[in-house]
This record gives sequence, structure tokens and C-alpha cells, in this order.
Amino acid sequence: MFLRLCPLLLILISSIVLLPANVSDADSPRQVASAALELKAGDRIVFIGNTFADQLRLNNYLETLLTSQAAVPGLTFRNLAWSGDTLKLRPRPLNFGSLDDHLKAQRADVIIACFGMNESFDGEAGLADYTEAWEQFLQHLASQKYNGKSAPRVVIISPIAHENMGSPLPDPVKHNQSLAKYTQAMQSVAERHQIPFVDLYSRSKQMMQENISQKLTRNGIHLNEYGYWAISHFVAEQLLGRDLESPSVVIDVSQKQIEATHAKVSGSKFQPDQIEFTLQAESLPLPVPPKVSIPASELLEKQPRLTVKNLPEGKYRLLVNGTQVTEARHSDWSRGLLLLNLPSQERVRDLRSDIDRKNELFFYVYRAHNAEYVFGRRTKPFGAVSFPPEMETFGRLIEAREATIKAEARPLEETKWGLFRVD
Repeated sequence: MFLRLCPLLLILISSIVLLPANVSDADSPRQVASAALELKAGDRIVFIGNTFADQLRLNNYLETLLTSQAAVPGLTFRNLAWSGDTLKLRPRPLNFGSLDDHLKAQRADVIIACFGMNESFDGEAGLADYTEAWEQFLQHLASQKYNGKSAPRVVIISPIAHENMGSPLPDPVKHNQSLAKYTQAMQSVAERHQIPFVDLYSRSKQMMQENISQKLTRNGIHLNEYGYWAISHFVAEQLLGRDLESPSVVIDVSQKQIEATHAKVSGSKFQPDQIEFTLQAESLPLPVPPKVSIPASELLEKQPRLTVKNLPEGKYRLLVNGTQVTEARHSDWSRGLLLLNLPSQERVRDLRSDIDRKNELFFYVYRAHNAEYVFGRRTKPFGAVSFPPEMETFGRLIEAREATIKAEARPLEETKWGLFRVD
């Protein structure tokens, strides 16, 4: 019974909006519509930057959303980020190779650059130097052809706001003022170079104020799993240039009509105690929220939902492909129920699992723990003999996993839905 009520409880809890008494937008960058990223079939997208970007490989919601929701197929991703990186300082092990070396090795078509959090601690004194660093960095990227054909398409993503975690962690007011100025500088640079810019500072600050029951971060500046889930929705929508929403269905029993968003319905059958139909979704649903979280109501609304109006009184069970999804009273169905256990959502979980494994395999190649033996001072005699074949093996494993990811990113074939009275 508790599991059946969870979606409704989540809606009720997350719809409670508590705003601090002294909220002000004075220190927020101006709002400018972000240009969508131009994506092409088979693009190699590379993340670079600081801890925010580095942890995208572990909390892979953004990669999952772009893989499953982009209009073009075959996107692949590599994460070259490193905690502590700044635009001007990126320490690496001996003989590791430059960023250019690795971008060329990965044949980068698109670069998503995430900097600014580390630099923001320099305050006003470091702002001019930071702006100039962006100018030089973007000019350098524009002169490169990492994919062998054209300069990379670049996206700039700002740092998030500093979340107030309470004592004994520091008060974020002063740091947020600095973050706002650094975000404004990034936005101005992006406008001058006419490249997409995602203002995470303003959006994350808004999320922190609107849903204070659920923290976005672990320590004020590093996102937790829920933070990556929530923020990734915003970033993906900015990059794809449209709102994202899972397929949903509305049934009117009295009119014997079934309407669906982002899906097609066929073969509908209405009987006194049951309704059956076939659904073909246009895309996979969005990833479900992390367990033990209190999602914002606007994000929950993007999850699959089934609404059944004018049902005769009673309790009804939903089966999809013969598997029970949930059951509820007619009054609950009339209000609409979130669906969190669909076969298509299991497909998304499998997709995320394979993306996670692919990222792990690439991490072993890019961030080898025994780097001293792979490319450092102890390469010879044994490393130079044994490690190149090992790296080739990792490459084949990654390619095999990406073939699975490409197949899983497609929506399921037609699914059979049935709503049956059970009392």
C-alpha cells in the first residue's frame, strides 16, 4: 500500500514551496535565451572541466538524457574532466599528454566546458584574468580540428550557486556574489563568440530556493545524486532546445477515447471492467528520480502519467506487457498517477547501467591508477610491452558497450497496456 501511495506523497511534499524571506535576484546574471547546441549523427561529445564535469561520469543523468532524447542517433561521450581543473591550471602525471593530445585522440566534435567554480574563489581580483583566459582558450579551440575535419563546437556551462547548508559550513552569500560575476563574464564571452551558454548559477539558485526540503549538494558546491538528476534536466533541455517530457496517457471512459502525448495509441478496447490498448512511444521516458529524494513537482510532472476519467467506482490494476505496474482506486486514477515501474523505465535503468560501465572502462584508460607504469618513468621494459595491447582491449570493450547503448537508446516496440478492475 505504501509503494502505491509514494508517487502521490512525492507530489504533495514537493508542491510545498518555501521561499526565504530575503531572496533577491540582484546578484543574478541577466537572463538570455540560450542557443541550442547543433548536434549531428555520430557526434563525439567530450566533457572537460572541474569536479562538476568529472562527476558527470558517475551521476550519468545528463549523458542518459542526451543519448535517449536527442533527435540524432549515435552520440558518444568521453569525460576528460579532472577535479580541481581550471582554465589555466590542469596538473597531470608525467608524460600524461596535453588536453589537445587527448581531445585529438578522442576525435572531439563537441566540447562541453565546465569551469568557474574554482576560479570564483579569487573574487573580483581574478575576474579580468578569468575573462581573458576564456578568450584565449576559445580562440585556441577555434584553431583546432580534433576530429580531422572541422573546429569543435563548444558549449560553456557556468558553475552552480553555492547552497546554504547551515552551520558549521560557511555562509554562501559572499561567494554567490562572486559566482554571479563569474557567470556574467562567461555569458558575455559566449555571446561574443556566438556559442551556446548554459546559466547553471541562476537555475540552481532558483531550485535551491523553491525546494528547500531537498538539498542539491553534498557540501554547498558539489552536487549530490539528486542535484545531478535535477540539473541534468535543465542542461539537456537547453542543449536540445526544447522541453523534455515522458510519454503520458489520458483515458476518458465515458467517451471511449484515449489520448497520448509523445506516443501513439492503437487497438483500444473498452469493456465494463477493463480497458486495453497498445502504445508506441516516440522516445524513452526520462530517468526516474533517485530513491529517498523529494523531487520538485515540476520535474515529477515530466515522468510518465496515466489519467483515467469517469471510471466506475472500484479498484483497478495496471498491467503493461503482462507485468503489474501499480493499482489504485478510481478516484486516484481520475487525478492521474505517476508511473515509476514501467518496462520502458526499466529500459532506461539498463541504459544508465551500461553508460556507467562504459564510463568506468574509459576511466581505466584515461585515469589509469598505475600511470607510472603505463606512460610514466617505469614504462620500460614491461609497461611498453604489455600495456598497449591492454589499452586496445579496453577500446574494444568500450565500443561493444557503446553498441549496446545505441540499441537501448531507442524506444521499446509496441507495449500492451491493460487496466483491470480487481475488487
